[in-house]
Amino acid sequence: MASKFECEVRFEIKGIGEYMKKLKDLGGELKYSYEFTDFYYEPKNERWNPVEKNLRIREWVNPKNPTKIFFVKSEIVSSGKIHFKRAVYAEGKVPLYEGEISLCRSLLEDLGFKEWLVVKKEKAEFWSLPKHGFDTVFEYIDDVGWSGELEFEGENIEEAEEKIVKALGVLGVPINSANFKPISAIVAEKRGII
Repeated sequence: MASKFECEVRFEIKGIGEYMKKLKDLGGELKYSYEFTDFYYEPKNERWNPVEKNLRIREWVNPKNPTKIFFVKSEIVSSGKIHFKRAVYAEGKVPLYEGEISLCRSLLEDLGFKEWLVVKKEKAEFWSLPKHGFDTVFEYIDDVGWSGELEFEGENIEEAEEKIVKALGVLGVPINSANFKPISAIVAEKRGII
């Protein structure tokens, strides 16, 4: 690969209090809290596989960032130890438009898309673990509960996989419980709409 790509996995957090204690014990530093709602869209006459493609409007609650439309195309990759999601485009989430939510909705509808899923990420926090060389987040999501995420940029699959496996080990997350699917697919499965 000529450029870096985002590679990520998600994992369930059963006890948020214990997990936060673990982050602190590992020398973790809370960098910021956040909340936002993602409105996922799909073509009116076609069903996209949300593991492969996602089109969404992200409306921020906290902090007050601009509302944007993002497109993500992913592939599932592995060099043997773990499967993880890798963004096809170097930007990861490719920004397509920035503006008021009503204009974002109108633009996507005019382009032939319809809303099919809404995912609210609440009580979310971004933590840095400088002693271990990585960052992580956790979020509360309806129908899912507490969910953690690891995301790395890697020049190649093996490098990204090594970073993910190492970080999972530091956090005490079993490798086989890491989920390569994007949150849209996880939530849609929980709601029985895919």
